This record gives sequence, structure tokens and C-alpha cells, in this order.
Amino acid sequence: MYYIDYSLNTNYMIRNLLKAANVLTFSTMFLLLLAGCNKNTIIFEDGTTPNGSSGNEDPGNSTLVTFNASVEGRNLLRSMSPMNKGIQSRVYVFDSSAGTKGSPEASGLYITSSPGVLTGSDGYKMFLSNGTYNFYAVSDNFSTIPPTFTSGVSEPLFNGIDYLWWSAIQQDVNSSQINIPIVYGHVATQVVVELTGGEGITINQLVSAMITPPVVGATMDLGTGVITPATAFGKADKMGINGLTAQYIMLPIRHTAPMTLTLEISADNENSTRTYTTQIPLPDGELKAGNSYLFKAVINGNSITLASVNVKDWTDVDETGKPLYPTQN
Repeated sequence: MYYIDYSLNTNYMIRNLLKAANVLTFSTMFLLLLAGCNKNTIIFEDGTTPNGSSGNEDPGNSTLVTFNASVEGRNLLRSMSPMNKGIQSRVYVFDSSAGTKGSPEASGLYITSSPGVLTGSDGYKMFLSNGTYNFYAVSDNFSTIPPTFTSGVSEPLFNGIDYLWWSAIQQDVNSSQINIPIVYGHVATQVVVELTGGEGITINQLVSAMITPPVVGATMDLGTGVITPATAFGKADKMGINGLTAQYIMLPIRHTAPMTLTLEISADNENSTRTYTTQIPLPDGELKAGNSYLFKAVINGNSITLASVNVKDWTDVDETGKPLYPTQN
């Protein structure tokens, strides 16, 4: 399940309106000046912050900042792969002496024009004055626009999205051009269920899989990448299916109660399907951000048993950002 944010088009229209307003303002002020207006100071708002540029041209005596991006395959381990083509990222830059609650020195939307290489959307280029900065980046690991942040807090987040986050603190900017590597980590959580048949049963097909994820609406802290864990379950949702494996990406949750898993299968070449429901306890009472949990389930006759659970590498994604194995419906 992916949600598409159409704010890019809205922002584009707003920028055009502002440009038009600036032209009108300039024309009006110019006429007033010719008419002998006693004001002797004219300030033009160009949409840039004090040290950052939101345009495509070097404002002069500034550093061009470029980025490349990779994604960690597993939480806390440095196994990385270049971010795939077509994935969007949003980069925020703050003065190192400030937090993330105020206005950024610069921010921009980027897309991977080729694996690992970030290119500014609509020709955007980031220029910064010499100084020391804190950099942050977020992504949906998909072609959709990442969430926006206000005063360092994201808009409400949803299940079914592979949220990524990165930071680089106290970065010196003091040359004509620098390239900064972004190493994204997963900040949502992933549940994978691998199904096998027990003694005397042959599973022909996993027809459908449903799981109860947490309620939506959690937010992410831009400064830490932490998504506040949910404390309640929401409505059951479809899992992605590939063969006899199902997976679902959800927001982190902390709860003493188990998740409900419902599987519909065809077995032993029967004409009708069978439905099994079981409860999945949360390991240590939570599903932690960045972890991918593999639950191995065994079907024996009229029951389903969870044989084991372990933390595994995060599922790979294709060039569109969709998980390859398995894909979500």
C-alpha cells in the first residue's frame, strides 16, 4: 500500500505565483521610485534562506553540494547497496548551532537519476556558504514524494511504506564543490511470514494473507529519525505474497498483545481453500524500527504453528522501490 503525495505540483504552482507576484511587486516599486517616492531601500524576496539557495544558479562565493545515496541491508550493519533509480529523497540542511525546529538553511527534493546518484528535481541545485552544517535526508524508498516536516516533526505516517532516514552532523562546507554520501537506514519495520506444510500436507498455493498492523498517524523526528511506536493495533490489511512467503512493512509498535495473522491456502489439490488464523507475539513486546522479522509458520492439518522468529536482512527492492521478494498487493 503506497500513498502518493501530489504536493510537488502544488508547490510548483505556488512557486510560479510567487514569481509572478515578485515581478508585479518590482514593477510597482520601480514606478513609485520614478515618481519620487521617499523610500530609499528596496528589499527583494528571492525565496532563499540566509546561507542556502533554492534556485539553480550559484549566488556567488558558495559551495555546490551534491549527494549520492545507498541503503543499509540490515539494521546496524554496514552492508549497503546503491539506492535504485527513480527513488525520491528530500534533503534538509540546518546550521550546526541550531536544531531542526526552525527554518532550514536549505532544502531540496532529489531523485536518483541513476543507481546511487541524486539529481535535484526540476534542476534544483544546493548552494551553501562556508560554514558547518547538519544534514538530514528522508525517503519513502519509492518514486513518491517523501513526507514533509514542520518544526522538525513529520506529517502523519502510514503503514506499507519503507521509510528511510539519514543524518550527518557537524559537516564542514569550505570548498567550491563537495559530494556527501547518504547512507540510509530503515526506520519502519518489516514482517515476513514463510509458510511450509507439515507432515501429511502439501501446500499448493498461498492465496491470501492478512495481518493486523499498528494504527496509522505516527510521526518521525527529523533530528533522530525515530518514529514514535504505536501502542494499538489497527484494521487488518493485506500482506504481499510471493510463492509461500508473505510480507508487510509497518510502523513500529510496542504492545503486549499479539498480532493476528490469517492465511488462506489451497492444499492437497483440493477444490476449496482452507483458512487458518493464529496469533503472532511481538518479540520482547515490540517490533523495532529498522528490523525485518522472519516468522516461520508450519501448517499441520487444522492448525498453524510458529516454529521460529529471527531478525533478517531487509527485503531487496527493484528499480521502482517495490520489494522484490515478495511484493505487496
